[in-house]
Amino acid sequence: MTQRQSIIVTGGGGGIGGAVARTFAARGAGVVVADLGDSAEKTAAAIRADGGRAVAARADVTRTEDMQALAALAERQHGGLDVLVTCAGLGLSGLLATQDEADWLRVIDVNLNGTYRAIRAVLPRMMAQQHGRIVTIASVLGKMGGYGYVSAYAASKHGVIGITRALAAELGSQGYAGITVNAICPGYTRAGMGIAVQSTKAGPRSGEEIFERYYKRHVPQRRMMEPEEIAHVAVFLASPESAGITGQALNVDGGFVMS
Repeated sequence: MTQRQSIIVTGGGGGIGGAVARTFAARGAGVVVADLGDSAEKTAAAIRADGGRAVAARADVTRTEDMQALAALAERQHGGLDVLVTCAGLGLSGLLATQDEADWLRVIDVNLNGTYRAIRAVLPRMMAQQHGRIVTIASVLGKMGGYGYVSAYAASKHGVIGITRALAAELGSQGYAGITVNAICPGYTRAGMGIAVQSTKAGPRSGEEIFERYYKRHVPQRRMMEPEEIAHVAVFLASPESAGITGQALNVDGGFVMS
């Protein structure tokens, strides 16, 4: 990755998104940190305090105009637009039979439609320059079957993997080989969406407790992932060394899902 890369990170105020933004900035990239509320500014301020280049933007992935404004901001602030990493996400758990329809629609709108809106905002610029990197944050739940209580979240992440692969195929067939599109599928991640989407009949518990009780025995590495591990894969997928990788959904999950 060159030091002049310009990056947009949606959900940059969260656990995984913040780690992605900080990791890119530490390697010299100019970062637009996008999120709701004050969380984006906290991440951007931390980056600047470490000598990095970052600007915060309050942006909602459910608003097309917000995503278009992010693309313009990246060009204005950092002189271009090279990489998009879509970390914005929402997880609401519950039984499908009793889940409120508004909750279902909200999860789909943030996770799947929000990914679509962000990609649509950056694509014209990347196509014009014949180069770019799009990294979507999906989930191993976008590959697994038979996983209860998170139907909306799982459906949205299946969709994120689908749009990633379809777009990679479209761009390649249209002659845009310089633009790659890949997904990262985190497993159970500390400070990541995995904590937010879990619940049991007894009610929500801490992510660490849920992992230790239900999932640790199924993970070959017997540990949760750290947000920085997701970030390092995103940096690789944005680098020149990954030019031949597109349309892939890479698991970062300690071996939980091997497909």
